Amino acid sequence: MNITKLISVRLPVQSPTKLSILVLTLLLVISLPSIAAGDPADALFDENSLFGGDDGDSGSLFVESGADDTNLAEQFMAGSDPVVINGSIAIKDTYTHTNNAATGIKTSNRFSASGVVTADVRPSMDYRLLLKADYTIAEGSNSTTLREGFVDTSFQDTVFVRAGRQTLHWGTGVYFSPADLISNDALDAADPEADRIGTNAIKIHRPNNNDNYYVYLIPNTQGSGMHVAGKGEWMVNDSEVTLALVDQVQGATSVGLTIAQPTSWGKWYGEYVLSHGVTTKALDINMVASDRRARWLQQATLGGSYTVSDSGDYNISASGQYYYNGQGYDVAHWRNNSNAWAALMANGDVDTRLFSRQYMATSIRWSGMYDSKLSSSWSLLQNLTDQSNSNTLSLSYRPLDELSVSIRRTQTNSLAAGQYSPKGPQSSYSVSVSMWNKKF
Repeated sequence: MNITKLISVRLPVQSPTKLSILVLTLLLVISLPSIAAGDPADALFDENSLFGGDDGDSGSLFVESGADDTNLAEQFMAGSDPVVINGSIAIKDTYTHTNNAATGIKTSNRFSASGVVTADVRPSMDYRLLLKADYTIAEGSNSTTLREGFVDTSFQDTVFVRAGRQTLHWGTGVYFSPADLISNDALDAADPEADRIGTNAIKIHRPNNNDNYYVYLIPNTQGSGMHVAGKGEWMVNDSEVTLALVDQVQGATSVGLTIAQPTSWGKWYGEYVLSHGVTTKALDINMVASDRRARWLQQATLGGSYTVSDSGDYNISASGQYYYNGQGYDVAHWRNNSNAWAALMANGDVDTRLFSRQYMATSIRWSGMYDSKLSSSWSLLQNLTDQSNSNTLSLSYRPLDELSVSIRRTQTNSLAAGQYSPKGPQSSYSVSVSMWNKKF
């Protein structure tokens, strides 16, 4: 399914109500005053740091919460060099052994070189061009992907604009994020830390002390018109609160609310999304594909993380998240209706990524075990609707910055046609050696 379709907004021929909402959103970007509590000295950006580096403030709540961390007022267009080209390369060899109850044993070995190349062009304080591409060279297959490619500019250091392919991270969820409404590259619960490919968009950013206001214009790849979304971010004491509106072209209108709260032991976060006019279909109780455009559908998630550390022995973090997906099934209808389900998937009428009603994710990571170069992790993904799960254990060793070795075991289990193990129970073992990890 094309995710862009799900975040589109009807620009031409708006109804009076929708047009009023759009106009109000645009006015907010230009003029809305700050309403959050806090000392201006604690602002997440200041006038002296405008047009700073690409990484932003790694200690800020915006980065920690996983919100839209491209703060143009912080990350815009300064730099001592007008053109900077850098990148990375790593050579990796991975051996995998898979044993599936239905298909038997399979083994594979993949040797590859991969990395990132970035070109950062800043001809003046008011303009910037950035290109970032991934590349992979492997036996029998080479690939290159443009991850980001955009132009930055500003108007009187007050309104900041980014146009082109850019990473858009809405929401606070670590594994599941229903409020991530406008990204083409959805969050992958099995690999939540993976880099994501950007979305073609125009982003208008209006910072105001501790607060931020955004409008997004996104081309409709399925037809005419532009998709429009608006979002506000406020700091309320120590909490980050966001409210977003997305109105889709010939599709759903969604309102999203998120909160992220740091604590002395870690953080907790939550998201709530209400959508009307969802165009994807679903099998109803009579096993017929039903139209849900007239229904109001809810999604919500709640999660948190806890960290405990000792300078000499351990740094252990644990996290967990529950996700209620009101757009998914509360009963695993597809098990006994494989033909109807296959037809829906073939036509692109259903979301085949997260199609169940309830999910749970849990993980534990132990870094620098007993002050060594060893790290270990355990993660569990559960589809509570069809009772399938994916259980992963890993151990990694990095004796040098340029060399690392990791061992991973993944076990999936389910009843018939479960999401995480559709062909029955499966165990997978892999050994990876990554060498010559260089940056240039």
